Amino acid sequence: MSLKARLKKQQGLRRAVKRAKVYKEYFADATFMSRHLLDGGPDPEHEQYRIMILSHSLEKGLSYRNARVFGRTKAEDLMARLEKSSDTTRRSSAFSIGTEVLRSWTDFIKSREVDDVQAAAIRGRLDALPEDSSPVGVGFRAGVASAAHLDANSWGGLPFEEFVRGRHSTRRFADSPVSDDDLQLCIELAMRSPSACNRQMVGLRVFDDPNSKELLYKTLHGTGGVDFDTCRLAVVTFDARSLDFYGERNQGYLNAGLFAMTLVYSLQWKGIGSCLLQFGNTFAEERTLAQGLSLQPGERIAVGIAFGVPEPDGVVPASIRRDVSEVFSVR
Repeated sequence: MSLKARLKKQQGLRRAVKRAKVYKEYFADATFMSRHLLDGGPDPEHEQYRIMILSHSLEKGLSYRNARVFGRTKAEDLMARLEKSSDTTRRSSAFSIGTEVLRSWTDFIKSREVDDVQAAAIRGRLDALPEDSSPVGVGFRAGVASAAHLDANSWGGLPFEEFVRGRHSTRRFADSPVSDDDLQLCIELAMRSPSACNRQMVGLRVFDDPNSKELLYKTLHGTGGVDFDTCRLAVVTFDARSLDFYGERNQGYLNAGLFAMTLVYSLQWKGIGSCLLQFGNTFAEERTLAQGLSLQPGERIAVGIAFGVPEPDGVVPASIRRDVSEVFSVR
């Protein structure tokens, strides 16, 4: 037997090598992320993603219940980025979305304060942009949209493309309970999402206990504007004990994402609104939260979800999507 073959039979050595490779791959991931981070350079892609983030922030504020005058700093930042953007960005969907969101924002401000100097100035700068700067700006209006309030039977009868296009992130919920039977069915359907080697490593943890719910609400990112009193809050988790080797370091997040997307579509099918809430916290914050929520030792949080019966006359961020040509290629 060769030396290599004999070494492979040493279980302790194999475990040590496997763990060393985990550290190596995570270090490579960290180096790659640091190099390409959103604030890392002047590429058109950096410009466009920053425009999209600012646009969504303003749209979300426009959809808040009893929205007040807000967003002056972000609106000014977005306007400046549109004015300074590269030719490539000016031909992108992001640019069109940014200009339309600012138009909606200035309309909103003027509806609250007729003689608002800043809103008028930004609107003037928008109108001064070159006419060919908004190539995708035909046939859509960014800002907010009416939340389609359909019962489960109405959603279920829609053609698939209308069903998918009709879903929006819902943050305003009516004071009506979500049926436990409906929730159980939606979870069962979400469990049909693809799972690596059918390990079924993903779980859904719903927290109705007031203390746990408040802890989660204050820790998750993106809970602004979510009706705390009338929503239900949950996290989608994965069990790190299911992961086999360094190449699977991101497998849990992938499986959790597939589960979460199937879940929110299932909720919509039953007439239940939902909003996925980013979990962008530090590892230390996650461990504190996991302890406070009594998660299992190997559980990691992938994403949060607020859900409930949608408010009948609520509004939602329009969240216009980019053009297909910008995300699709064949090589």
